[in-house]
Order: sequence, then C-alpha cells, then structure tokens
Amino acid sequence: MTTLHQEARSAWRELGFTPSRARGQNFLVHRRVIDTIIQLLDLDEDDGILEVGPGLGFVTRCLVGESRNVWAVEVDPLLVRWLRDGPLGSRAGFHLVHQDVLTTDFDRLLPEHRVKVVANLPYSVAAPALLRLFEAGHRFSVLVVMLQKEVARRLAAEPGTAAYGVLSLWCRLYGKVTRKVAVSPEAFTPRPRVDSTLLRIELHPEPLVPAGEIPRLRSVVRAGFARRRKMLGNALAGLFDSRAGEIFDRAAVDPRRRAETLELEEFARLARAFGEAGGDGNA
Repeated sequence: MTTLHQEARSAWRELGFTPSRARGQNFLVHRRVIDTIIQLLDLDEDDGILEVGPGLGFVTRCLVGESRNVWAVEVDPLLVRWLRDGPLGSRAGFHLVHQDVLTTDFDRLLPEHRVKVVANLPYSVAAPALLRLFEAGHRFSVLVVMLQKEVARRLAAEPGTAAYGVLSLWCRLYGKVTRKVAVSPEAFTPRPRVDSTLLRIELHPEPLVPAGEIPRLRSVVRAGFARRRKMLGNALAGLFDSRAGEIFDRAAVDPRRRAETLELEEFARLARAFGEAGGDGNA
C-alpha cells in the first residue's frame, strides 16, 4: 500500500515542485491525524465545508461526499493545477478556488447557510487568517484548524497568563475552543521544526459583543496589548486622552491593572464607555 508520504514525493516530482519553508508548506501525511480531523469536524452528509490550504488533497478526498460541497482555497498555482487536473477536479461537489484566504470574499463564495471550516495554517499567516475567519463567523459554525503549538496556545489562553492576548480575546468573542489534539512533526513532510496542535473551535451564533461595538473593542484591545507590560491607564492614555478617568470609572475597571488580566467582558465595558465618551472606533 502506497503511503501518503510516497504519494506526496511522487506528486512533487511530477509537478517539479519544491515545498517552500517560507510559506510553511508542510504536508500532512499521517492517516490517523487525517481521521482525527474528520472526527473533529463531525460531518453530516450535506454539510458544506471551506477548506483552507488543501495542498495535495489528502484531507479533501475524505471530505467530498455524495451531496457534500467543499470549497477549497489554495494560493499556490502548482498545487491548484494538481488538484484541478487530478481525480478531485471532476467531482461535482469539489469547488477549487485559486485565491489567498486573506483576500477571499466569503460572502460571494459560500452559500447562505453556515459551513464548517478545516484549515492548515502556517505560522506566517495564522494570526491574520484566523482573524479573518472569526470576523466572517456568521458564515461558519465550526473551525478545525491545524496550527503551530505556540499559536494554538495563544488562542486557548486564559486571562492572567503570558500567552493571553488579542488572539485569545478574539477567539472568545466569536467562539470557544472545545478540543485540542497534539500533532508531532513526524505527521508532516517535510517535517516542521515545531510541534503542531489541532483545535476544534465552535463558533457562537453571534459575537458576544454587539457588531456595532466591535470596532471600538478592537481599538481598545490592540492599544492595551501593544504595551502589555504597562498599566492600562498608561497603555490606553494615547487612545483615551483626557477622557481616561471618566472611561475607567464608567467601565468600573481599575487603570492600574494590565491588559492580560482583563476578561472579554471587561474590555467590552471599556470599549462601550469609550464610545459613550465620544471615542472613535477607527482610532
């Protein structure tokens, strides 16, 4: 029986393809890990799926079903050619999209009902890609994402820990991490130099903060963590200006605290008070 590692090497030779370390092109070739991805997705036959980074299609061919649609977003032109010209290219439910996930218009691409997402995100684009997926969360019900261990740790971090930051808060705003599975470098070819983690994130039907307040929340969170070693009174001084005392009083948040100690609701109160004091959400 041909292994996925052998299939990958054969495909690269045929394409004249060399995996790019800069792009984080490490291909999953471990069948048990693929099985775990499918289990975490918990698929029904008619579920729609967005796959980010299908690569050579090893996970994709487990996703396409009799009545299941898969929208596969791939940026590499050689891999797009491989997927288009191979067996998957003729499957009715397979929709290949040659785009960068950072610029993909999900509203135009996907059906009106929410779909599930499976993504293999290299370190270089993990944070911006996750933020895009979260902010398009009305299109998605579940995210199953393969990440470097450090990024996964930041997503699932609790307040008061060193890993807690913007990603942690945005994950809480839009969803909840419900499963974590460690994945060793041996599951990929070429082998990455770091460990990976599979996360299942179940998205809320709506963000936990009203949509109109999210731009101000974003400004407050980013400013708070931009100087995370400072007390919030100092970290947010430039954003709040002379209104700082009023804003902290309205929000009932002690300005002597640091950003990493605040829960999402406390940041939301600061953002709301900022708005009530005339603050600009685009600051």
